[in-house]
Amino acid sequence: MKTRSLLIATLAAGFIASVPAVLHAAPAQAPPAFGWPFVSPTYNITSTFDLDPATGIMADWTGWRTGEVTAGSAHAYDGHGGHDFGLPTGTNLLAPAAARVYSLRESVPNDDHSDTGNYLILDHKAATGTAVGGRDYRTRYWHLSQNGVVPGATGVAVAKGEVVAQSDNTGNSTGPHLHYGIALLPDDSQTCAFYHGWWENDEYYTIDGRPCLAYVDVGAGTLNCRVGTSTSYDIFTTLPPGGQFVATQRNGWWRVMLPLPPARVVEAREAGYADAGAWTDAASKSTVADAPNDANRVTLDGPGSRVSTFAGTGDPADVATFSFTAPDQRGLYDIYTTWPSDANAAGVTYGVTDSAGLHNVVVDQRGNFAAGPGTGTKADPFVIAQNPFVASHTTVGAPDEWAAYSPQGVGLPQEGPENLYRFELRKQATVTIAVEHSGYPTKDIDIHLLTSASPTACIQRADWSLTATDLAAGVYYIACDSYGTGAAGNAAATPYTLRVSFSEDQPFANSWVLLGSFTYAPGAAGSVQLSEATVTGPVDGARPSRVVADAIKIVPRITRRTGWISDGIATRINTASTPVASVVIRTDTTADGDSKTMDAYAEVPIYADPSATTANTSAIVGKAVTGQRFVCNGRSGDWYRVWLTNGTAATQGWLLGDHLIGYRTDQFSGVMDWSVY
Repeated sequence: MKTRSLLIATLAAGFIASVPAVLHAAPAQAPPAFGWPFVSPTYNITSTFDLDPATGIMADWTGWRTGEVTAGSAHAYDGHGGHDFGLPTGTNLLAPAAARVYSLRESVPNDDHSDTGNYLILDHKAATGTAVGGRDYRTRYWHLSQNGVVPGATGVAVAKGEVVAQSDNTGNSTGPHLHYGIALLPDDSQTCAFYHGWWENDEYYTIDGRPCLAYVDVGAGTLNCRVGTSTSYDIFTTLPPGGQFVATQRNGWWRVMLPLPPARVVEAREAGYADAGAWTDAASKSTVADAPNDANRVTLDGPGSRVSTFAGTGDPADVATFSFTAPDQRGLYDIYTTWPSDANAAGVTYGVTDSAGLHNVVVDQRGNFAAGPGTGTKADPFVIAQNPFVASHTTVGAPDEWAAYSPQGVGLPQEGPENLYRFELRKQATVTIAVEHSGYPTKDIDIHLLTSASPTACIQRADWSLTATDLAAGVYYIACDSYGTGAAGNAAATPYTLRVSFSEDQPFANSWVLLGSFTYAPGAAGSVQLSEATVTGPVDGARPSRVVADAIKIVPRITRRTGWISDGIATRINTASTPVASVVIRTDTTADGDSKTMDAYAEVPIYADPSATTANTSAIVGKAVTGQRFVCNGRSGDWYRVWLTNGTAATQGWLLGDHLIGYRTDQFSGVMDWSVY
C-alpha cells in the first residue's frame, strides 16, 4: 500500500485542528505540473473545453450541460478544444513548461479576422528533452498579436515561465482573448487541463472573477439546493446543517459540487416487496456479484426469491411488486433486474413507475440452460452464461489442435495450445473480450472471436482486448490460444484471466439486466412490478416454466454534478482566517489519467467508514465523479473524510486517497503545495 503525506499537518482524532502555513506533501507525480500561461489568474474564462464531442451536448469539468443555466458562465461550445481567457490586448503569455517551438504565425495584422490569426504551438517532448511528467504534450496559443511571438522561429528552446507571446484579437475572434489548449501526443488529441487539475499554481476562475475554490458553510438548518439560480427552479437535493461545500459564484447564487446517491437494492422476501397470485418461496437466488471497488456495488443478502410456475402461458393474476423511495436527489436512475439460473419464461413484463408514470419493459427470463461449465476443449467448451464473465484458466496442458486463424482472410500462426469458450446471444449485443497474463513477450495468449467452433470462422482477433459492436443474436465462440509457431507456441502457454462483458441489457441469469433509465423527484415513490400477463411460454420448452421475482437495483446516473444554493443563506468561509482543505477526484477510466471526454469519467465510491487498507467493506453511502471537489475535514490513514448531501446515505463519508489530488488554498492566492496523494 502506498503511503502518503498528510495534506493537513495536525489532526486530532481524525479532525482538522489547524493548517500550518507550509504544508508537507509527497513529491508531485501524475498528473503533470504545467505552469499558468500568464501572470495574473484573475482574468475571466469566457469558454471552457468541450469534454463531450457529441453535437448539442456541452460539458466542462463542473458538469455544466445543455439545459442548465450556463449562458455567460464560462460554458463550453461544441468542439471547443481549449479554454478562452478574456485577456486584454498585449498581455504577456508564458511557457507553461520547458519546450521547443513547433510552429508559429505572426504576420496577421492586429484585429484582422479574415483567417485563422496568429498562433504559437510549443512541443513538450522527450525527444527534445522537454517532456512533462515523463509524457509528451503540445500546447497552443491562438489569436496572438502581429509580430508578437517572442521566440521568432521553429525549433527555438524556451524555458518554463519565459514570455513567449502577446495576446490580441486576430483570426476567428469576437474580442481580445487567448485560446489556450493542451494536447497529448503522439495523436495530438486535445484534452482539458482543468478537468485533470494540471495547473500547478492557480485554479479555475469564472466570468465574474470569483475563484472556483470558494467554500461555503450551510449553517444551522437544512438548505435547499436547486437546479437553477432562483426559487422558481426545482429542488435538486438538500444540504445538511453544518455542511461545507466547494462552490463557484454567479448571479447571487452559489454553484456547489455534489456527490451522487449510492446504488440501492430491493429484494424479494424483504421489506418493499409484495406479490399477488400463486407465488411460493424459493431457495434459488441470483449469484450476481458487483466488483468490490464498484461505486454502484450492492449486496444481495436476503433468504431467497419468490417463484411462480405456469403451464402454456403466464397467469395474468400473478404479479410481484418491488416498491422503493427514490433518494433525496432529483435525476435519472438506471434500474436493473436479476434472476437465478432456474428462471425460464419468455416475455415477462416489468412495469416501472417513475415521476412521469408507468413504463412497460418486456424481458425474457432466460436461465442457464447450458450443459457447462465445460472443460475448454472443442467437444466441450467452457460455457459463458453470466455477465460479466471472469475466469482464470491456463493453456499449459490444454489441447493443441488449431494452427492458425484467418480474420479478414489473413492467416496468423497460433500453434500453441488453446482453450475454447462458448456463449449464446438472445438478442443483438456489443461484446467486449480481454485477456490478462504475465510473462509477455515470452508468454503470449491471444484472443479470437469465432462464429463456429472452427479457426476459419474467426471474425475478430486481438493481442489483449477487442470489442465486437452489435453482434447479431446467435452462438459464438472465443479461442484463447498461445501465439507462436511449433515449439515456440507450446513454450508460450501460460495461465491467464479472461474477461467477457455484454451490453447491460443482455438477458443472462445471475447478471444485472438493464430495464432502462427513469426520472425521479427527490424522495418520490417508485416501483417495479413484474407481471406474467405477457408471458408466451418458457424460453426452453424442455425445462420447467418458472417466473422468478428476485431483486432490482436502482443506480443514479451521471447527469448533474452541481446544484445552486442562495448566497443569502449559506455563508462563505473566509479561508484566510479559517483554512479549509479540499480534495479533487482525479480517477478516470483510463490507465494513466489522460481521458479527454465525458465517456471516460469514473465513479468513485464514498464509504461510511475508513479502512486500515485500500480495500473497504463498509457501506457505500455515495459516489463521486471525476473532476469534483469536496471539502475534507479529516483523515485516517489513506482515507479522507468529506461532506455529503441529504441525497446520499450519510452526511459525511470517506474517500480513498488513491483517487485524489490533494491540496488546499488560502483566500485568493491559489494552490499551495500541489501534490498527488
